[in-house]
Amino acid sequence: MPGIGDRIAPSGLSGRWLVILLAATQLLAFSDRFLITLVAQPLKIDLALSDAQLGVLQGSAFALLNAAAMPWAGRIADAGHRRVVLIGSVLVWSAATLTCGLSRSFAVLLIARACLGLGQAAVAPAALSLMAHRLPRNRLGRAVALLTAGASLGRSLALLAGGAVLAWLTARRDLDLPGFGPLHPWQALFLLACLPNLALLVGLRRIAEPPAAAKREGRPALAWVLRHRAAYGPHFGAAAAAVLIGQTLTAWAPTFYVRVHGLSPAEAGLRLGLLVLIAAPIGHLAGGRWLDRARTFARDRAASYGLALGLAAAPACTAAMVLAADRAISLAAFAGLVAVLGFTSPPALAGLQLLTPRAFRGRVSAAFVAGVTLVAFGVGPALVGLINDRVVGPAHVGRAMLAVFAAAALIGIVLALATRPLARRRNGRRRDR
Repeated sequence: MPGIGDRIAPSGLSGRWLVILLAATQLLAFSDRFLITLVAQPLKIDLALSDAQLGVLQGSAFALLNAAAMPWAGRIADAGHRRVVLIGSVLVWSAATLTCGLSRSFAVLLIARACLGLGQAAVAPAALSLMAHRLPRNRLGRAVALLTAGASLGRSLALLAGGAVLAWLTARRDLDLPGFGPLHPWQALFLLACLPNLALLVGLRRIAEPPAAAKREGRPALAWVLRHRAAYGPHFGAAAAAVLIGQTLTAWAPTFYVRVHGLSPAEAGLRLGLLVLIAAPIGHLAGGRWLDRARTFARDRAASYGLALGLAAAPACTAAMVLAADRAISLAAFAGLVAVLGFTSPPALAGLQLLTPRAFRGRVSAAFVAGVTLVAFGVGPALVGLINDRVVGPAHVGRAMLAVFAAAALIGIVLALATRPLARRRNGRRRDR
């Protein structure tokens, strides 16, 4: 009987069903990652945490090990072991989510969040590498859009389904777990979140592993990126700016609506989750479709222009969200911000695939996503928490978000427009795709 690391028959999942499965993997990964944003306020009260500690748990604690492990995961993906690293990833992050639910201190939560980041490090590089091998280039933008839409829908699932379950658990009050005693509703929510991952493991077993990319002599991944740093560097910075805004929005938006607009954590989760469920796929699919079409008239700059367009709209949406006294107007602006940030995701990730030869897309994607995660996820939520504690005060969390988002958007726009396309070969031959 073959082990989980053995190749399976070509009859396994590929094409459209492979993209759907990878999007579902991304969905559940992001759902488990962002559950903590829904329960931030009760967790803060139960464990007597500061906003700075909340920011660390939501961002830096996850990002450090995630970023450190991602290049290693990318090398394994390029070696032809994408399926096994995805299965291992689900097992590790599920154990970390379970530990979050059993935590009773900041220290244990910190370790659990770090292990969650470690477990989810393989998802993006393995998924992008599988897509790059299995799909034609003219469908890559839409496929990556579905993957990034899965990430946004995961955030929506954490808020929407998580909010509904949290309301039910709150009505039942504390639950008893044999061997651990009574659990708070937020703890029980983490435990229940592990159940869908069991079905995901069954689906991942059916992935048809493409052959490992051939090694390329004289052109390793690092040398390629350094040679084309005028394209990769600004693209990385612009993508990091967009992701910073998106991750920080997800981390602090529920708390903003609890503190400023008087919603309960469950109500905030349900309302924001529903808006993300509608707005995020619209933004992601629009971004993927725009990218595929824009490459017909701006082939080498389409990804950069897409990033700049989305970032340009972000500050206005943020200002309307945090400054509006009317809750309905604020929520509408939140939905608009989610959509424009979703628009930037396909240009960021598909644009990277278009820059990179097939032989080391896994490694380059891993390093790219790791760096973006470290900058955006590690800095953004913690920075807002620090500004809350030291400058504006917890009641004015919206002002801290606006300051951070406006600065990030401006930097990202400048970098996106500064991105240089790759030089074409003089003989007209295309690069290895």
